[in-house]
Amino acid sequence: MVILTGDRKNYKGEGGAFYKFTALLLSFLYAFLLSYFLPMDDAIKDRANYLVYAGGSDLIILRYISGGVLSFVFNEPIWLSINIFLSLFFAPEQVVSFVIFFSASVTAYLILQDNPRFFLFLLFFLIFPQVIGKYVVHLRQGLAISVFLLGWFCLSMKLRWLLFISASLIHASFFFIIALYILSVITRKLNFAIDLRSFVIFIFGLIVSFGLGFVATLLGARQSNEYDFSAAEVSGLGFIFWLGVLVLYWLQGREFTKRHAFSMTVLVFYLTTYFFIEVTGRIFESVVIIVLLSSLELTNWRKKLFILACVFFVFLSWLLRINQPWLGWGTGF
Repeated sequence: MVILTGDRKNYKGEGGAFYKFTALLLSFLYAFLLSYFLPMDDAIKDRANYLVYAGGSDLIILRYISGGVLSFVFNEPIWLSINIFLSLFFAPEQVVSFVIFFSASVTAYLILQDNPRFFLFLLFFLIFPQVIGKYVVHLRQGLAISVFLLGWFCLSMKLRWLLFISASLIHASFFFIIALYILSVITRKLNFAIDLRSFVIFIFGLIVSFGLGFVATLLGARQSNEYDFSAAEVSGLGFIFWLGVLVLYWLQGREFTKRHAFSMTVLVFYLTTYFFIEVTGRIFESVVIIVLLSSLELTNWRKKLFILACVFFVFLSWLLRINQPWLGWGTGF
């Protein structure tokens, strides 16, 4: 067992050769289904946009370079470079399929390797709407998540940070994830009490809520033209569920909250910004996998309550999607 710095999860790497083979096989199957059995056209939200990236990232990156250093750095240059490289060998549709397959298989394998004792729940996490959606619609974010998770479970500090930074250059949400990670490490090392740590994150969340649009415009990030950085119409279902998870964390005690300081940090940040700005939901979704995995270390009635709430939340989420085109991921065309 390796204790990872600052609240990094304990990567157990449990399971024998048969389990590892089974996890690998299931990961490939999961990725194969997502990359080859969904339409490769605008029947799926944003799919046409990714086909444009797959065939024209060379022109896009030149436009950002012409805007200056900040414009280049904060407009996901590694994502564009990957598309440029893959387009040398594959057609746009094949590039998109490759990105989905790589991202989904890496993420699935890392999830299934985390804690084999909870194999069924780890499989369940793979169909969690905020997880699987990154390999159906938000493909750039899905790729960044897989790279970040490789860093999260990496034993080399230098390689870990290289992968963290690479993830932010694939999807800009990880600049905020890195900031939240550093904040969680600092507050943990300063031995802040749970309430003080939460208050610091709450203030940070308010600053982001009201200042993110200005920062995005200043840096020339593409998001400044894609989001209005305002509150969206929300059902409140997600807020209730994740608030419940946060309460369970608090009730688990000081040792748990210190060990999983990063998961608590992103939960408080997400809940703080939930009703103020829509885009922070995407930031939270970048690390929702880590929060889910942390939650499996709850004990006694807290774990049972989490699992029950999680099953209900996922069931209800899918139920609300049942009459939508491609379960909410389709355009209806």
